Amino acid sequence: MSSASQPRPIACLVLPTYNELDNLLVMLPRIFEQAPRIPTHDLHVLVVDDNSPDGTANFVRESMAANSHLHLLTGTKRGLGDAYHRGMTYAVSQFSPELILEMDADGQHDPALLPEFIRLCADSERRLVIGSRFLPGAAMPDFGPGRRALSYTGTFLVRLCCGVGPITDCTSGYRCFQADMLGNCNFGRLPTRGYSFQTAILFELVRHGAQVMELPLVFAPRIHGESKLKLRDCIEWLFTLAGLTLRRLFSPPFKAEPAKMTSKPV
Repeated sequence: MSSASQPRPIACLVLPTYNELDNLLVMLPRIFEQAPRIPTHDLHVLVVDDNSPDGTANFVRESMAANSHLHLLTGTKRGLGDAYHRGMTYAVSQFSPELILEMDADGQHDPALLPEFIRLCADSERRLVIGSRFLPGAAMPDFGPGRRALSYTGTFLVRLCCGVGPITDCTSGYRCFQADMLGNCNFGRLPTRGYSFQTAILFELVRHGAQVMELPLVFAPRIHGESKLKLRDCIEWLFTLAGLTLRRLFSPPFKAEPAKMTSKPV
């Protein structure tokens, strides 16, 4: 059999949703428009919907009939981190992807960056690519001073407590990494059902040798809806950070120092 007829590896985008119907109407076409720009991988999207009352899951089911690369996983609403964890576990078991991508469904993460994320992540073993809101060329036009301070403080504390190296945006939710690294991640008894999952998985990936690159990200205004970040998520994040700090102190040191990329994607 010729190499041209061999199936291409899969890059699976895990997309958690809750009441995101209006956003998905815009985002799913924009995401799949990038598929022809990805010469090395087949782009699949797994929507992880927590039984949204707005009909998000029904829309995805209807769309799946015309798109074999679109998939759906439903479940009880337990937070963003739980949705990501379930989605990634399901994707690995069902599709055997080479790459896993994370993205918000609200339009703040530009799908046009997906080909560059995949290209950079596939270029090197144990690679983690992050969309950074704080590199030169990045922007957060919809963020007020309070939200900016919260994001800066979060990154500072993660770098200080978790020893992840000179990453400029430790709380970004736009990422791509090699799926086989998930097997080494240990979330233990950490409270990672909410947004703190992003910190926990970053810690675990870097701890097991992930080499980090960052791309400047223009963090666009949401298409529809409001932020789902709540006070309880911030409290959970602080408990998770404390647990990761203890794990860092009483576990073997990181295997590699992450590197950052400060140039814009080609």
